[in-house]
Amino acid sequence: MKWQALRGFRDFYPEEMALRRYIEGVWHDTARRAGFQEMDGPPLEPLELYKVKSGDAIVAELYAFCDKGGRDVALRPEMTPTLARMAGEKAAALPRPIKWYAVPQLFRYERQQRGRLREHIQWNVDIMGAREPAADAEIVWVAVEALRRLGLTEQDFVVRVNHRALVERKLSDLGFDGDDVPTLLVAIDKHKLDDKDIAEGDLTFLAHKKDEIAQLRGWLDEPGAPEGELEEFFAACEDLGCVSFAQLDRRIVRGLAYYSGIVFEIWDRKGKLRAIAGGGRYDHLIQKLGGPDLPALGFGMGDVVLSELLKDRGLLPDTPPRLDAYVVPIGDEAVGPARRLVRSLRDAGLKTEAPYRPMKVGKALKTADAAGARRAFLLGKEEIEQGKVKVKDLATGDETLQDLESAV
Repeated sequence: MKWQALRGFRDFYPEEMALRRYIEGVWHDTARRAGFQEMDGPPLEPLELYKVKSGDAIVAELYAFCDKGGRDVALRPEMTPTLARMAGEKAAALPRPIKWYAVPQLFRYERQQRGRLREHIQWNVDIMGAREPAADAEIVWVAVEALRRLGLTEQDFVVRVNHRALVERKLSDLGFDGDDVPTLLVAIDKHKLDDKDIAEGDLTFLAHKKDEIAQLRGWLDEPGAPEGELEEFFAACEDLGCVSFAQLDRRIVRGLAYYSGIVFEIWDRKGKLRAIAGGGRYDHLIQKLGGPDLPALGFGMGDVVLSELLKDRGLLPDTPPRLDAYVVPIGDEAVGPARRLVRSLRDAGLKTEAPYRPMKVGKALKTADAAGARRAFLLGKEEIEQGKVKVKDLATGDETLQDLESAV
């Protein structure tokens, strides 16, 4: 039987792993530059943690099961509940603001499509204990800066920003209240209000409010001007040098009920892909999950859509060479000295290999070249007797004779 990875999951061969580590490296460095500390949590959490945060309906989207101890558990589909749980446990002892980031692997049982798999690597960046819009601006700067460092520009992506309170206030002005409001927020988030016949399914209550919906559509499409916290946010983005990437978009509401203030999504300007990242304020979630009343905000950026975008823009990095140096023992008597030279070169920080037994020089040089090595170190009986090693530059073909003890 021929075995394959499960549908929606990935094998990371060296080339794919190199791309993953490249992206993760930019994520790590960008977060640390802004003073964030790395954290992580368990990949398996109590199922109830996700139900409290998102409702019972979330179970259908999870890898959830009863473990051998009879506990209902789930593989983490997102990092925010774990972060909120952990911050809540130690909030009293942590200096404010709390600035954490993580790069976890997440799992969600859903239909596979371009930019969405059943597992992915996600960069989560969060600030807890800060209510100022300047914190929201810093979070956006971190996301923008990472994308810039990956080679993307204003022509490649846009940060669409809004404030949940503005939309909720407009819905109230139009006479919507109670359960209508969260339903409408989800409808706006999923663009259901753009359908010709909106009075279907869970939107049947809108059948007699066509005028109100028309007004809502018109308001959502107005460019408008930032006000209140959004005005402070855009001013801070100006100071941080990322305002040119951001624009006000009243249709950005982030349908999840726990968002409470400024929200944003980052999109490919060509509109060919899913959202690159999304996030916002969740000021009441930590308290909802049993912790203190601690304001919080953050975003998540997945590797799947981002990799597709980098590929579309021709920004995938070259695969780094596997080796810097290759040691070629010529004859059995050179095997031991060659191994010792390998050790010295590795101690000097060079990625180095040698064949486990002597091989023809021509074949050895082809092996070295295929591995990307810049130099080959040829060591035979004559070189050993002289305490020398022949060093060949594989790009130019030039050869030099160097002292064996000091060759690097």
